Amino acid sequence: MSITFYVVYQTLEWLALVTGLSYQEINIIVFYILVPSVFFALIDKILHKPIFLAAFSILLLIIFTQIRDFSLFSEQLFGWSVRFLLGFSYIGVGYDKASVLVCVLAPILLLIILFRLAFPVHFKRHFPTINLWLSRFRI
Repeated sequence: MSITFYVVYQTLEWLALVTGLSYQEINIIVFYILVPSVFFALIDKILHKPIFLAAFSILLLIIFTQIRDFSLFSEQLFGWSVRFLLGFSYIGVGYDKASVLVCVLAPILLLIILFRLAFPVHFKRHFPTINLWLSRFRI
């Protein structure tokens, strides 16, 4: 898990360097905007209705019109996120492992499930082993 944490951390650091944004700003953009947007787009595809991504976009627009300093906002939200992940220490899971579980593995699992539901034919053709495994859980 430490390797995964390090790779994700270094990737976010590189994105911050390339874009000129802070690490905290990139982190918020990726995990609070981009990842949910992908999930909502897939849910809309599954439902055949553009509801969730549109609603999320409107919510983001409202929020961003109220934010005066995105850097400060990102630092505060990132701080809350860190405290949340540090809370896993009560069950013996360190910050790096909690980060990988909550921010990497859980979203990847959800992405696989949503992708299978949104594109069943393509998923079955290109990922037969995963498709078989998911079908055992009736997903």
